[in-house]
Amino acid sequence: MDPESRRAWTEIVTPEDYDRHMEAIGQAQASADLVSWFLLRARPPPGSRVTVVGAGTGWMLDHVDLTPFRGPRLTFTDLSPRFLRVLRERVVAHEVEAEVLMDDIEATHLPRGMHLLIAGLVLEHIDWKKGIASIAALSPRFVGVIIQENPPGMTTSVTPGRPLPPSIEAASKVAFSSLLPRPGVVQEFERWGYRCEEESVRSVADGKHLIGCLFRA
Repeated sequence: MDPESRRAWTEIVTPEDYDRHMEAIGQAQASADLVSWFLLRARPPPGSRVTVVGAGTGWMLDHVDLTPFRGPRLTFTDLSPRFLRVLRERVVAHEVEAEVLMDDIEATHLPRGMHLLIAGLVLEHIDWKKGIASIAALSPRFVGVIIQENPPGMTTSVTPGRPLPPSIEAASKVAFSSLLPRPGVVQEFERWGYRCEEESVRSVADGKHLIGCLFRA
């Protein structure tokens, strides 16, 4: 992640604005639904490790029922101390047994060998090829990736003309983000020995879609 993007996510964007924006555009709900889908399809056995990187404020916990997935050992990570504070509060509020860690997926300190690693709307904000290489180096059996697909003619990740909460508006002027080509993401994972087994799509605001790609080593 370039320095300005890191500053935007760790110092500018507030948890409250982030939650409000993700809820308003439907991406919180859609991402949570895809997380459930990844868990159902990857079927992590009891005692295995499931890690969600770039988990943000943990808004997914407001929209996904993790009760059927109590067996695996859950870990949530993010690089924003402010996001992690809210994430820990949500973990407690929802009575979820999970470890919450500060980590940067481009230079991760996570242990290798988890059953499932989920990266939802993360690769758009980093050097995505470096991120994929870092994920592959952790040797997860399954990887669930969520990327955004825009309608034809919309080339920016943020919808032109859509009102944004103040801190996100400020961050958008300095933070780097890019739309990722789904075939390119699939090809890059294949280069590291991961095959895209299944895909699932959710519609969100402004004619966009979130695409969940489940990769298997």
